[in-house]
Amino acid sequence: MSEQDVKDCNFLVIAAVEGYAQKHGLMVADVITLFNQHDIISAIRSQYSVLHMLDLDEAEEFAEDMLERAAK
Repeated sequence: MSEQDVKDCNFLVIAAVEGYAQKHGLMVADVITLFNQHDIISAIRSQYSVLHMLDLDEAEEFAEDMLERAAK
């Protein structure tokens, strides 16, 4: 992955964390903890090749979907 890809991937993670926090009225630190508990951040990174071609809110929706599946 190029340096720019790494930066873009980090940006996707940040967008997902901040979007989820805002949507659910949570602190960013709490969302990071939640995402780490369910390996969401690594999943976003692993799906970078797809997610970077979509709207930024898709990363948040991807994370939310993963959390919903984990709760089942």
